[in-house]
Amino acid sequence: MACFSYLSRACVALAVVLAAMSCACARPAKAPNVVLIVVDTLRADHLGCYGYPRDTSPHIDRFAEQATLYTRAMASAPWTVPSHASMFTGLNPFEHGAHTCKLETQEECVFPLAQRHTTIAEALRERGYRTAGFVANAAYMHAHYQLDQGFEEWNVGNAYAPLVTSMALRWAEAHRSEPFFLFLNYMDTHRVYNTSPRPGLLDEPAVRDSGALLDALVEAVLPGDREVPTDLAQKVIDQYDTGIANVDESLGVLLDGLRDLDLLDGTVIVLTSDHGEYLGEHLLVEHSKDIYQQAQWVPLIVRGAGQERPQRSGAMASSTDIPHLIASELSGPLREELLELFPNAPGNHVVISENYYTRSNDLYDERWGHRFDRVRTAIYDWPHKYIRSSDGRDELYALDSDPLESVNLLAQDEPLARRLAAELASFQAERLRNVERGSEEPAELNEELREQLRSLGYLN
Repeated sequence: MACFSYLSRACVALAVVLAAMSCACARPAKAPNVVLIVVDTLRADHLGCYGYPRDTSPHIDRFAEQATLYTRAMASAPWTVPSHASMFTGLNPFEHGAHTCKLETQEECVFPLAQRHTTIAEALRERGYRTAGFVANAAYMHAHYQLDQGFEEWNVGNAYAPLVTSMALRWAEAHRSEPFFLFLNYMDTHRVYNTSPRPGLLDEPAVRDSGALLDALVEAVLPGDREVPTDLAQKVIDQYDTGIANVDESLGVLLDGLRDLDLLDGTVIVLTSDHGEYLGEHLLVEHSKDIYQQAQWVPLIVRGAGQERPQRSGAMASSTDIPHLIASELSGPLREELLELFPNAPGNHVVISENYYTRSNDLYDERWGHRFDRVRTAIYDWPHKYIRSSDGRDELYALDSDPLESVNLLAQDEPLARRLAAELASFQAERLRNVERGSEEPAELNEELREQLRSLGYLN
């Protein structure tokens, strides 16, 4: 009888344990968080993990050691609005329509992202995610351009990386109990570069100014009829690299902060850029003016929740792949729904980059505006890149042997150029058949927005 009583108690205890285990198994696990980090104006070739010899990015490099690094990721456009619209919708600029236009009045002309397009933030929010964006580009990420679709909170203001990181970590801590999608936009590598001294980076610290050196390089280079002043260009490069080192430091703080909050291993992290920056190459300075590699080749590093081993992918990737890459790191019905909604993935589609003229202050400048009065579209067929230009000055390059795009192969390989031109035309025609049309109007500029654009050098 005593033995029976003992066994009964044991069986009851076992049953309680099994029931608890059953409840635990039945209780759905929290969906992974998603953090999308866009370092505005960051060139891939100025990061250590992409081969740059200067130690600009130790924290990003360490992050890449536990992530998947895409070696051939191209921005959809060489400036903020169209590239961010592509990252949010999975569509190319000619599909979503958020790009520049040209007006006879010589006014700034930029189409906003149409409300009819679905963004990754909207898709996640509709499925139970909390969403927020902390954005340092207070000009072209302004709500006027409608890139805030799907975000419950959209915090825009001129700030360097430490403040963006601090606000993001506070928000993440407040929402740690529920799945969240957090978008961060950093501006330390955009005019005016963050030249706060970084010990050990340079023998002589970068010049600290309010854009005077960059203005001087613009004045010297953009007319397109003289040699690049190498000493001046190097001083600007030092400023730019210091900006990278400063944002890199804050990204280290962000990753450590997520780890301290016990959120890091439950979070999908995507680190990329919307475009790069010209530093004298092709007689260009800054961005938005053309689609050569200095503006189009961007970092793309994805760490899945709990990922520890590095991977490298040579698949052709694009800004349009960001929503799919996020979706692929999720699970269950949520994953399948979003993969269907955002089908573009590295290696499964034609990769193109587009530029419609440039910003109004350059397009209508009597000294160099003639250089940018055209629409340019590139199609990639690795290692080849073909550029279709509305002024008839098409170009063809072999990026493996000529990464600086210094030798135009158009005359040497006309059959290849014709094939790529036909593929580009066919691709755009096919995609346009599936695009819902609308009658969009350019974003209206109030004085607040005009001042933000002036501060970033986009309006005179």
